[in-house]
This record gives sequence, C-alpha cells and structure tokens, in this order.
Amino acid sequence: MSIARRSRPIARRSPKMTIPPRPGSASQLRRESVRRCSAWQPPALRRRSVGVVVSGLLPGLLVVAAAATASGPEDRTPFCSHPVRVLTPDGVPIPQARISPVGSEGGATTDAEGRACLADAPAGTTLMVTASGWAVGGGSLAATSDAPEREIVITLQPAFGEEMVVSATGKLRRLQDVPVHLQQIGRDQIVASAARSLAEAIEFTPGLRIESNCANCNTTSVRLLGLEGPYTQIVVEGQPTVSSLALVYGLEQIPARMLDGIEVLKGSGSALYGASSVAGTINLLPHQADHTHVDLAWESSRLQGNDSRSGGSLRGLVDWGAADGRSSASVHGQRDEVPAVDVDGDGFSEVTRRELLAVGARGHALFGDDGGWQLTADLNWTDAARRGGDFERIALPPDQTAVTEAIDTRTVAGSLRLLHVVSSRVDLRAALSRVEIERDSYYGADFDPDAYGASSGATTVAGLQVHHALRRSTLTWGVQAERDELVDVQLGYGRQIEETNENVGLFAQEDRALGGGFSLLYGLRVDQHSAIDDPIVSPRGALLWNPSDDVTLRAAIGTGFRPPSTFDEDLHIELVGGGVARVVRDDPELVEERSRSALFSLEWRPTLGRRNSAAFELSLFETRLADLFFQREQDDPQTPELELLRVNLGGARVRGIEGSGSLRVGSAVQIDGGLVLQSARFDDPEPDFGSRDFYRTPELYGTLSLRWQPAPRWSLFVGAIHTGEMLAPHYAGFIPEDRLERTPFFLTLDANASHTFELGGERQIVLTVGLRNLTDEYQQDLDRGPLRDPSYVVGPRAPRSLFAAVDLRF
Repeated sequence: MSIARRSRPIARRSPKMTIPPRPGSASQLRRESVRRCSAWQPPALRRRSVGVVVSGLLPGLLVVAAAATASGPEDRTPFCSHPVRVLTPDGVPIPQARISPVGSEGGATTDAEGRACLADAPAGTTLMVTASGWAVGGGSLAATSDAPEREIVITLQPAFGEEMVVSATGKLRRLQDVPVHLQQIGRDQIVASAARSLAEAIEFTPGLRIESNCANCNTTSVRLLGLEGPYTQIVVEGQPTVSSLALVYGLEQIPARMLDGIEVLKGSGSALYGASSVAGTINLLPHQADHTHVDLAWESSRLQGNDSRSGGSLRGLVDWGAADGRSSASVHGQRDEVPAVDVDGDGFSEVTRRELLAVGARGHALFGDDGGWQLTADLNWTDAARRGGDFERIALPPDQTAVTEAIDTRTVAGSLRLLHVVSSRVDLRAALSRVEIERDSYYGADFDPDAYGASSGATTVAGLQVHHALRRSTLTWGVQAERDELVDVQLGYGRQIEETNENVGLFAQEDRALGGGFSLLYGLRVDQHSAIDDPIVSPRGALLWNPSDDVTLRAAIGTGFRPPSTFDEDLHIELVGGGVARVVRDDPELVEERSRSALFSLEWRPTLGRRNSAAFELSLFETRLADLFFQREQDDPQTPELELLRVNLGGARVRGIEGSGSLRVGSAVQIDGGLVLQSARFDDPEPDFGSRDFYRTPELYGTLSLRWQPAPRWSLFVGAIHTGEMLAPHYAGFIPEDRLERTPFFLTLDANASHTFELGGERQIVLTVGLRNLTDEYQQDLDRGPLRDPSYVVGPRAPRSLFAAVDLRF
C-alpha cells in the first residue's frame, strides 16, 4: 500500500535496474521523442494528422460494411433451418439473449427484435437461453434439414443470478451457482450508460470506484473493496496482459463498445489468478460476432468550465457471420477527442486534452466435423495522446510552457486462443498473447528542455488450462507463464529503468457439488516470480450454500501477494511546487507484500410474481496486508528532485460491509444499486502525517442506476455516484506547507434518453441526448497556478458535459 506521498511518486531507480548513460543519449532521446510524440505539436497540426487517419477510418469501415452486405437484403437473410425468437412473458422481444446448444460450443445472440438463427445445428439439439436479469430458458430443435422450421419461441421469466459467467472457474457457470462473489456488466448496460471507455463502463458497479489522480494528465485508477489500483488485476479473457505501463492511462484507452461484457470478481477466492489479484479481478470479454451486422455511431459533446470546449467520438463496428455459423469476424474502430478545460480560470487545465484512435479485428472459427476445435485470433492497435497543464500555452511545444504533462502512447496487442473439446468430459484451452507499448512523454516545468522521456514495454503471456468433468465435480488445472519487459528513461530526472520480470504460475482447483445445496470451490496456486527468491504458495477456497431456492450464502478466503517491481504509479512523474519532481527508489531490503482476504455474503432473490424479479445481497469483507509498501521521504539536498524511499512498513486492515440490490419491473424497468461502508487503517501511524487512516479512501460510497423503457423504442438511463468524505494529502506549493485535508462528499448524476427509429429489418437509427455530471459537482478548493499540487484532486473526474449521439445499425 503506497501511502502519504504515494499519490504521484514518480521515479524509481535501483542498482540492478540502472543502465549506463551513453554519450549524447539525452539529446538523441529528446530528438526522437519530439519526432515521435505528435501531441506536442500545435493543435492545428495534430488535428490535420488525425484528420487524415479518421478520414481513412470511416470509409474503410464503410467499405467492409458494403462488402459484408453487398449481396442485398434478400441474401442477407438466407434460408435458416432453425429460427429462434426470445420473448418476455408479455411478448416483448429480449435483445442480447445468448442461445447456446447444450453440450457444444457456438450459438447465437438475439437482435433488437429478439431473433436469432442457429444455422447448421443438428435436429434434436437442446438449447439453453440466457440473458441478464432473466431466468435460464430452453427448447429443442426438431426440424428436418430439407425445409425451414417454424420459428421457435422461447419465453424467459424474470430472475436475477441466472446469467452465465466464466471468470470464477474458466467454464461457463450460472451466476447463482458460482461460489465466489462475482458481478456481471452486460453489453446492454454498457450501451445504456453511453459509456465510451472501460472507466465509464464500470463506474456504476457497486463496491468499485473510479478516481482521477492528477490534475495535469488525469491518470485514472480503479479501487475495489477499498484497495487502490495495483491490488486489482485486469485481465482479458483470463490473460493478464494489462501491464503496469499500460495501467497508467489504460482505463480510458480501452473502448467500451468493443466489449461484450465485463466480469468483476471480488476477493481472491479463485486460484486461476495470480499476483495483484488481492482485491479482485476485472475480466474483459471482447466482442465476438455471430451474425452479419454493421454499427456506425457519432457523438458530439461539450464540456463546461471557465471556457467551454467541444469534443466528439466516432466509432464503427462491422460483424460478419458465416451462414453455417462455423466462422465469424469483426472489425472495429473508434476515434475520441476530449478538449482541455480550465475549470477555475487560473490558466492551467483540470481536464486534460485527450485523443484516442483505436482499431482492431477479431476472428473465430470452428474446425472438425463436430466443431471440436475452435480458434480465436485478435489484433488491436491504439494511439492515445494526452496533454495538460499550461492551458494558455497548450499550442506550444511543451518545453516552452510553465508546466506540462504530455504523453503519447502506441499499443499493439495480439492473441491466439485455441479450444479443443477432447470429449464430453474433457476440454483443453491454450492461449498466447503479446502486447507491445511505446510511450513518449514530457513531465516538466519552468520551460525545462530536458524533461522529455521515452518508455517501451512488452508483455507476453502463455497459458494452458484443462477442464475435466467428473460425476460430481469439475477439476481444473494448468500453467500460466508471463514475461514483462520494461525500459523507461527520464534522463532529466536521473531515472533509467531496465527491468524484466517473469512469473510462472501453476494452479489446480476443484469445483465440487457436495449435496444438500452445498458447493465447494477450492484450489492452490504456486507462483515463482523473478523478483522473489522463493515460490509463493496461495491457497484459496469458496463455499456456497443454497438453503432454499431464493437464498444463497457464500464464503471465500484466499491469500495473495504483490512483488517488488515497477508499478503503474512509478511510471507517472508528478510535479509539485512549480516543478519539483518526486523520485522513488527501492530499499535494498524490500520484500514482497502479502495479503489474506475473506468475504462472506447473503443473497436473497424473492419471488415477486411472474413479471417482476429482485435480488438483494449483503456482504462482509476483510483484507489483511503485511509488509505493505510505503514511500518514506529521504531527500538528498544536493539534487533538485524530492527523493522517496520505498520500504516495507508493518501491516494494515481493510474491512467493511456492502449492500447491493437489483429490481426488475416487467420488461421496462431495472434498478441496480449498492452502498459500501468501510474502514481502512494502518496498524501503526504513518510517519508523514501521523495518521492511521488510508488516504483518498472514503468510508462511505455507492452507486445507483435506472434503466427504463417508458414506451416502445424509447429508453432512459439515470445513474448516480456518491463519494463520501475522505482524507487527502495536500502538498506545499500553492499552499505554504503540507497538510492533511478532509474533503466533502460528492453526488453526481448522469442521464440520457434514446429513441430508436425502425427502418425495416435490422436497420435502425438511434438518437441519444444526455448529460454527464448533471449536478455539476466538482472540487471547489483546487490549487491555482503553476505552483499547484496536481495530486490534490478528489471527486468527479470532469465537470458537467452535454452530449448528443447518432447510431446507425444495419
């Protein structure tokens, strides 16, 4: 746990990581960084270069769309041997319902009319239908292959806990039957909230908080169960490919609409996840096409502030699905622009100028007569630029400004995943992923010509997982190997890091039905990390008990660790007091941080008739930390930087209670919410301010969201986020001396309304208007001017903004 001066410690160097300086390397690095980082060019030049890319992006997607739909409307609805439609008890279509053949992979997802086609499915196949907020339904195929079958209509009853999830065991399981505490964010929730990035997609999740940590560059992190970002592991389909370098700004660089779902596993009850999964795991599930479909959208927004500015977003998605259902492909692109905003009129931005260009493709294919082999391939590329600080000189090169943080990040990510169904009881899953990142940066003040830097990283992950179904249990075992390479050079601050970390994890767990409503998930994980001498053994387990059909009790315990390696906060340089940089170095005796966690929950799903459903849950959680990481001031007066030493400092305990609930009224209304009351304290007072309380950690916080369809083709969304009072360090610069502040509470509201115009078939135009931070809640005691403390930012990440969007689907 990094505390006190942690909020933006910046640089890090240890003897084993230092690379010798080369003659002329500083000037060479600066020239190369200036050439590579186009964010430092005047905005007009930047817009022209972006315009070239965007002008090619949209036509390119339109060409792919035309190719996918060139055969005409009649050919786009070919002979379907097994048409299926999913409806509510009132006959209302259920979109985004997943129809899966029992005993095999594959399937289809319903469209806006609740329709889907199961091509190439054998006669007599049993179907399982799942949808968020609805009970599992089913049916069977009985048509002959020489004539189309009459449309099969499957009606789902309202219920919670029936959704299918994968994060706990690596296999699809009904949420109600999963022993660990897991929450699912479906694609319908992402679309309803008008989320553009991963940060916006998860911010209404109970027990989870998104926070901005720097006024200059707006670096964003996630807090789960009261623990800061490094304690939560973010994975992509179970692969830990989101490195510390990617996490610095990554939450706002992953397009939300390119995800089919997100699963948030709280606590460390599953042995499938290794280092950093102390508070839990966020598993991202990329979008996978199952039929031919095109989605093109444009959004325009306007941010309020001392000088209101306009931004926008352009995105496209083209899906193609083969008629026999054995192969599919998807291509996506997204372009975002967020303007810099000077909220308080002091000439320095609080909202960072951000530009994102993301392009990617995914393909999926079944092989073999029975589809027993499946191959999935992904390739994604992003270019993200951000700049903040000196608002009046934002058009100038950064070394001609009073304070600037400018970062340009380019990421290429690719993966291959293979699934082989050996038999009805055994399947094998293998995955290989690689992510390469290049980042150019400027963290400087006082017109500093030497504050340029460059970083590069490469993360490779290979994994093998085997599932073996027995009579009353499923055994899962496997291996996961990671290699994370990082080079970070900030010569102006004397920081040169060259670090390679490797980790090999072996795991085994059993998911066993004990009878009497009991289910046990237990396992063991052994990690050998290159920064730690001895293997780390992490036993984990979770117990579920269903005493009745509407009550579920869960208990989970587990251990975890954080290795002493470079963290995401180390790769962000914080400037305070007009340009003093904080530099973090490691104590030679630094050891890994250990944790023990426990979580207990009671879930009640009362019966409210055939049209309504509800679920309420009460959870108790506790995490004990030992040898936690602490940054102690140890300044060398002979250097211009403020040096901090990372040491191990005793222990800490985070515990609390979380209440959450969901209510569905017919097919038109769904309400979700949660509230957390917690305590996060160190065993002993920390030395800087003498406090035992965690900083930037409110005791009370919560969320509430409403999705409502008041009339056909109309939908409304309202979301509220409450952030309670907290302690926050406030460092000298604008103020005369360091002090500890107690911040006020904040309550923000988001709201939007959408109307769908039906154009026939699957063709639709969706118009959306909305407000983010409707209440315009924003921090009132911001520091002003070039001497401000940029880490003293709390509450909402941006002031009020108005947006309008047009979405064309066909």
